[in-house]
Amino acid sequence: MENLSETLKQQAVDLGLCRPWTEAWGDCDRQELIDKYKKGIDFCIDKQYPSNEFIKANFDRALLNANLIFVDEYLDFDMMPSGIYILNGECSGSIRFAPWTAATVYVRHSSHINIIAGDFAKVFVRLYDEAEIETEAEESAVVKVYDRK
Repeated sequence: MENLSETLKQQAVDLGLCRPWTEAWGDCDRQELIDKYKKGIDFCIDKQYPSNEFIKANFDRALLNANLIFVDEYLDFDMMPSGIYILNGECSGSIRFAPWTAATVYVRHSSHINIIAGDFAKVFVRLYDEAEIETEAEESAVVKVYDRK
């Protein structure tokens, strides 16, 4: 692929990316592209952009995971920190959030995840497509699920 940043920009423009985002795009490295993906997640979800296959082919799994992005993975996480989590494709398993955590979790496609919120944690889940979740809230924890199907 000649220039990943330019390729993704052109795909986004073809899908209707607004002028301010287009003009501010620049020549981004992979980390900057991931930052854009997370910041513009509503656009990406609405347009199914980029595809899971594209993500897996062009981004190192370790870099994605370090940014709390998962594609077609089994998850068995305990005491996870605050953050924005994005689960694409066919993710399965469980995520247990540490006490006092504040997290947003986007669960997409055919993922099936068990989410456990530790004491006093606040977890907001956005559910899309055919994804399914099970939740558990420990002492004074809150898990809110927004079904966007």
